[in-house]
Parts: sequence; structure tokens; C-alpha cells
Amino acid sequence: MHIKISKGLDIPIKGKPQGPISPLVPSGSAGEAESTLIALNLKTFEGTKFKVLCTVGEIVKIGQPLAEDKSTEGRFFCSPAGGKIKEIRRGLQRALQYIVIEPDKKEEYFSFPVVDVANASKEQIIEAMMKGGVFSQIRSRPFNILADPQKTPRSIFVKGIESAPLLPPAEMQVEGHEKEFQAGLDALAKLTSGKVHLVYSSKTHFRPFLEAKNVSHHTAEGPHPIANQSLHIQNISPIHSADDAIWTLNAHDVVCIGYLLTKGQRFIERVVSIAGPGVLPERIGFFKTREGVSVATLMSGRISRKKSVRMVSGDPLIGKKVEMDDFLGFSHFAFCIIPESQHREFLHFFRLGTDKYTFSRAYLTGHLNNAEREYDFTTNQHGEHRPFIDASLYNKVMPLPISTMHLVKAVLAEDYELAEKLGLLSVDSEDFALPTFVCPSKMEMTEIMKDGLKHYAHDVLQ
Repeated sequence: MHIKISKGLDIPIKGKPQGPISPLVPSGSAGEAESTLIALNLKTFEGTKFKVLCTVGEIVKIGQPLAEDKSTEGRFFCSPAGGKIKEIRRGLQRALQYIVIEPDKKEEYFSFPVVDVANASKEQIIEAMMKGGVFSQIRSRPFNILADPQKTPRSIFVKGIESAPLLPPAEMQVEGHEKEFQAGLDALAKLTSGKVHLVYSSKTHFRPFLEAKNVSHHTAEGPHPIANQSLHIQNISPIHSADDAIWTLNAHDVVCIGYLLTKGQRFIERVVSIAGPGVLPERIGFFKTREGVSVATLMSGRISRKKSVRMVSGDPLIGKKVEMDDFLGFSHFAFCIIPESQHREFLHFFRLGTDKYTFSRAYLTGHLNNAEREYDFTTNQHGEHRPFIDASLYNKVMPLPISTMHLVKAVLAEDYELAEKLGLLSVDSEDFALPTFVCPSKMEMTEIMKDGLKHYAHDVLQ
């Protein structure tokens, strides 16, 4: 299938990464002590209760299980580094956040049995993936929860396209690991009763995508959110009920699966973009680094000391604010730096706004043909929270066949019966990032939908 959309928006933000992949080399003295640390970041898995399998001071290997999901016995989360456990960091109500590791100069790998994918059974593949920590990278729709190894998915979707601002292309995650990518697809084909759907850009010439075997090929074209998997699922294999099961992964996850099964080791490499209007122009780009790298390493020598900035792990739309002592998110492939807005502009709505971006045409720039222009976005929201004003704006950037405002209102009212009729099962919180961005009412729709999906999933899946 060819998926083409016109509704959406490619945000014209300054500081976009370009060029080849470079090794990540820290510079400067800021955060020097923290920059050597690596962490297993478990903040992504809100609500998951973990059994910790290590202690502070213990020596661990790359890929060694450090935590286990209490609700799913045998689902392990494995070490991204080899060295000494320096800290087990917890948050509110003692929720496990980070297992921080001080890597040795010569790191060792924890070995797993190599699996013959062609002759292995579904049960053998799942068991190997659970023990090796890669099964924790598979999500299940509806609700975008961790996949249930006891439930056979109707289909599996692999995303080979990225469209969110400042993210590296999916091809960069696979380049150099083409055999492992195909091995991962072969393994996934054995785990579903239906098909593995590989979705990639219609403009790509990347042979591992074009020539992939044991998958159904689909192309996609259009502005962001063309890479969102809700859109792919809706067009190719729509969700029918809350009991449905469709697994989702990205191209990097597939490489991790293939690498584990064919080499018996955990794959810890990833390509990360470091970008945004707060980064020094000469330090923007794509960098090869590793899972769980520290924020201190990522931002080292990349900002002016005179600037106050916000650091974001992930893309600017749905990423998470981080501090110097934090680490790259479990599933993040971008690190963005955006200037913090320190003051309110006097009578800003009465100005022409020749240097400001506007989607609603509130400023002069919205009436000019500025297709190639990029803007210095800051953290300023240019207004405060207020009631819903104009629902038509949301539908201009929402390609899914839903009524955005009515669905959000149904979730706010906790009327989940109505919300399901309005398309709740077909969406994820990331699908509301663009409506949140253009919203004149400053509604945090991504957080509203995230909480609503979590609460409804808790009620339905009990």
C-alpha cells in the first residue's frame, strides 16, 4: 500500500542536523565526571513494577539482566554497559528510574545462546528475546503498552521512516547491520498469525528496506506525522476492539532482535541527532553513540555559556525535559537543546511578528510565502491555558479520521464509551503532538491522551 497524506506539518525549526554520521566525542569540562556514566533508563515504563537483579557496587557485563518486569515473569531489562553499578536511582513512591553504571575501560559482554532463526520455533524465539532484553522494545496496540508474550499478534508493524522534527532517518539505524535487520524480520515473521508490515519512505533507495524478505512492503509520503504508526495501522490493518493485538517496532528494534539472535550479544549502538536552535551551529549533526549515554556527554561543548537552555531527550514535540545528571531515553534517538524564554514580550500580540512562526496566521509571517524559512523557537508558549477556541486548526494537522477536540473532551470527561466510538483505540498520545503544538488554547493534549489511554487500559485489561 502507498500511504499519502496532505494533513500534517513539518515544523520549520532552526538547527536541523545534516551530513554524515560522526563518532560522539565529548569536549569541554562541563559534566566531566558524569560524562563517563551509562544508565539503563527505565523512566519510560511508568507504572511498571520492577524486581531489581543487581546491587550497588556489583560488577556487570553488557547485556546482563538488571531488572525484571514483575507482571511478566522472564521479561528482562538488560545492562547497556559493562562495569560497576554506581547508583540505583528511584523517584516518587520509589519508582525505579535509572540503574547507573560506571563502565570499565575494557567492557565484557554477557553471552546468550545463538538462535537458528530458520529452524527455531516461535516459543524458542520469544524465550531468547525475553532473556536478552529485546522483547521489552516491542509495544502492543491498542493502548501502546508492553507486548504480551502469551498473546499472538494479529500483525506486526515495523517503522522504517521518521518524520518528527530533528530525528535521524531510519536508514541510519540499519546501515552497517543489514544482515541483522533481515534476521530480525525473519524472527518477527514467526511470531504473528498474520503479516509483518514494513513501512518506509516512498523516496528511499535503501536496499535493506526495498529488498526485505518475509514482509509486506508499504510506502509512505507526506508531512509529519506520516511516520506515526497509528496512521500506518489505520490504513493497512485497522484495530477492531480492545482485545485486538498489533505489535509495533522501529527499524532499530529489529536490528537489536537480529543481533541478539545471530550473535548472542546485546546491540547497544544507536545513531542520535544532536540539534535544535540552542546548539552551536558547528556542533549540530548525527552521531554514533550508545544506549543510555549521559546528558553531560550529549551536551558537552555544544551551547554558549551565556544562554539559558532546555535540554530534551527525544524530539521537540514528544521528548522529555532532562537535566545534566539524566540520561538518554530508552527509546530516544534525538537530543534537542532549545533556548529558554526568560521574559514576556510587551504587547507581543500587537506586533507584526515578522520573526515569529504562526500556524493560525496570527502574525504577518502567516500571510507570507515563507516555505523555506526556519525559526528560532524557544520554550515560550505565547499565552496561557484557556478553554477550547477553534477545533478546525486541529483537524488541519490530524490525518487520522477522528474529531480531535471531541475525542480529547470525551477523555477529559472520562466518558470512555464515547471516546472509544470517537476513535480512542486507534490513537496514541504522540498523534496529538501536532494538535498540541498549534493549539491556541495551550491544551496539553498529549498528556491528556496518555493518561486517558492508561486509565482505560487498566479498566479494560483487568
